[in-house]
Amino acid sequence: MRILLVFIFFLLVLQLNSQTREQKREYFDDGIYFLTRSDPEEAAFNFRKLVDAYPENSHFNFKLGECYMNIPGSEQLAVHCFEVAIKHTTDKKKYRDRDFDETKAPLHAWFYLGNVYRMVGRLDDAMNAYNTFINSPLYYGNYNLNVVENEIKSCERAKIIMDSPVDALIEPEDSVVNTPASEVYPVISADGNSMVFIRKLKFYDAILYVRKNGTSWTPPENLNPLIGSDGEFYPVSFSHDGNTLYLVRKTLENKDIYVSYRQNNIWGKAESLGNNINTLAEETWACETSDGKELWFASARKGGLGGLDIYFSMPGKDGKWGKPRNAGKIINTAFDEDCPALSIGDSVLFFSSKGHYSMGGFDIFYVIKDGKTWKTPVNIGYPINNTLDNYGYLPEQNGKAGVYSFVKQSEPGNSEDVYRVVLRSNYPIP
Repeated sequence: MRILLVFIFFLLVLQLNSQTREQKREYFDDGIYFLTRSDPEEAAFNFRKLVDAYPENSHFNFKLGECYMNIPGSEQLAVHCFEVAIKHTTDKKKYRDRDFDETKAPLHAWFYLGNVYRMVGRLDDAMNAYNTFINSPLYYGNYNLNVVENEIKSCERAKIIMDSPVDALIEPEDSVVNTPASEVYPVISADGNSMVFIRKLKFYDAILYVRKNGTSWTPPENLNPLIGSDGEFYPVSFSHDGNTLYLVRKTLENKDIYVSYRQNNIWGKAESLGNNINTLAEETWACETSDGKELWFASARKGGLGGLDIYFSMPGKDGKWGKPRNAGKIINTAFDEDCPALSIGDSVLFFSSKGHYSMGGFDIFYVIKDGKTWKTPVNIGYPINNTLDNYGYLPEQNGKAGVYSFVKQSEPGNSEDVYRVVLRSNYPIP
């Protein structure tokens, strides 16, 4: 009888362990699924369960770190994850990315650690992590040296830029716009009297429209039903007269540029800009010149200088936007350029870039037109730019002011908010 009881107990233990293992495998599979769907918050929920159960597992920590580094405000949480992940690394060719039983992280965990150190302002630690990465015998032939060297140089540039802060007033928008939720992608009209932005709600992203009422904003109007959005659109610019709203539709497969027109104060359903502008590659941003005769946009299409490039297009005889032209090597680099926004009679272009004289990730730049050519792009400076990604800056008031969104401090729990920037006298903008 005793032997039978021991045997039954042993079977129960095996069954419990099997159930526990299956539950953990389910967390892993769900985490991978949400990562591939570009949903780092849901992916993080699942990988946290695994890290709680296996706190020293480099593979699970690496995955959780990937999630945190892509959630604005959670970069600090990613630091510990990657510090654990680097304790046990392997050749990326041997790394089993989607294998629950993998216990090691790929060598580029060191690169990601450098990135999150840079994001939270630990620049010396970032450079040490990058140097460890490139000095590994598993590095050469498997990774792009130019990308890592650019990150190291970005840290060096960040120190220089932060030592000479620019004179700019940066203030959050009022509580009509900013809430405990995240507010992102603010789009301001040329006269500063209308703004559209995204508020990230629990089940979808709401496109909200506000107008100036004296010194404050009117209550937000939800444009999703009018535009036809289930949360997949984000706004990028107004036309100069404020009656055309450019948006980007983001799906799992692609990003394309759309447009909504306002007639009788009602915004219409978003329409695609067509095949001359939208391709199988990503198109991520767009704006018109003040006269509406040129469209400037960002695209990762073939034939560019590398990654996302900025292009412009003019209407053809049929009235549709014609074949685009690359904006050229003065503006575009081998790295990503995004978020073009024109100001001051189209003589100043604001944009974001991972190249040029960047502090790391995307920085905001401006470039002044001299006749028919563009001068050298200028980093807009610290503290408008910081060591996180800075993008989506929309100018107003002839370029002397603007709006964009960011997390003020890289601390867990902070949300993205909309900020207004006033550039002061030391800017050489006309």
